[in-house]
Amino acid sequence: MNSADLVHRHYSSALVREEMAKFARNRWVALHCTKTLSNGRPVFLRYMARPRTPIQVTDARSIETLLERFGGLRPRTLYATANIYRRLGNAEDALDLENVVACTPTWDIDNEVEKWEATVEAAREIAFFLEAEGVGKSVYAKWSGRGCHVHLHEASISPQLAAMLHPLNIAYAIVEYVNESLRQEIKQISARQKAYSMLVENEMDPQRLFTCPLSLHKNLDRVCVCIGVNDLDAFTPEWTSPSSYRHFKHWGEYIVGEADDLARKAYKEVGSYAEFPHTSRTRRPPADQEITDRIMNRGSEHGRPTP
Repeated sequence: MNSADLVHRHYSSALVREEMAKFARNRWVALHCTKTLSNGRPVFLRYMARPRTPIQVTDARSIETLLERFGGLRPRTLYATANIYRRLGNAEDALDLENVVACTPTWDIDNEVEKWEATVEAAREIAFFLEAEGVGKSVYAKWSGRGCHVHLHEASISPQLAAMLHPLNIAYAIVEYVNESLRQEIKQISARQKAYSMLVENEMDPQRLFTCPLSLHKNLDRVCVCIGVNDLDAFTPEWTSPSSYRHFKHWGEYIVGEADDLARKAYKEVGSYAEFPHTSRTRRPPADQEITDRIMNRGSEHGRPTP
């Protein structure tokens, strides 16, 4: 089966479109396309034209509409931001940090495909740590093709705490706190598994994108499947095969406030996201054009998805 046939067949599935929409709803969406520009780079879409508005989806039907609308560019992979927004009616809404109502803390485990067992072990270590911190029901993993993401459901952080500290600050602090706490354990896994290039990174920033569940990988003929933390020991890369993928459908479960204690502890230890104004969301901070400029000019470093 050639690439175009695979893409068409995969996205014809109602389950695929429903799972992608479930994750992408109220997030800023991006499409990675097979068609390339004159410089050889793939087309990467983040905005609708006329009027220029952030791409977004509301349901499975809107996924289908997007794929049809940009069909000539051969869209292959769907991404969505870690941030969840109050509104996305215009381009400015996507750059307004006060418009962010939630943010999904995510650990990005980057590794060689051949060293996938080390990747899984690192994901399991993160899940164990979170459970020891009282966060066990709101965590899931997601295999993204070459590595793994461990997601903490954003709703496990209560709206009251998010409003006080800001969702991006909380997400950044939690990920950083866990990474620092597990630094030696991750090094030991890397050495034991001879996975010397494995990294567990904190990619939380204002425009960070992650692959939507059940999207195809941008290069590999693999499906981005969710994995329950109790199933990590059983996982193999065969679960990501487009013809017979295995997907954890309950990835959206959570307990409201389950991560609040961890969030407070992490924020006290780590503090705010480095480029974010140190201010409560109970009052609007002064306009900060420097932050906006950095976001707009970040390009491939921060405006692109994690691998």
